[in-house]
Amino acid sequence: MNNIYKSNNRVIAGVCGGLAEYFRMEVTIVRIITFILVFIYGLSIWVYIILWIIMPSRGGSNRGFFGIGGGSRGGGCGKCRH
Repeated sequence: MNNIYKSNNRVIAGVCGGLAEYFRMEVTIVRIITFILVFIYGLSIWVYIILWIIMPSRGGSNRGFFGIGGGSRGGGCGKCRH
């Protein structure tokens, strides 16, 4: 069974790209569907933010919204050496 990951094909967070890769769809179609669901039908933007937080990145680290979540390789914050 395939896992779902955030994509490197990202505009904001890679959530739509990851969903498109998982469902083998064109990423533009997923972005249009997301836009329609969020802005026209009132699906909460919180659903997108929650997916941003919980979906792991394909590269191994699970950095989500504002870089939180998961861990970094080698410890520390990844920006400095400690």
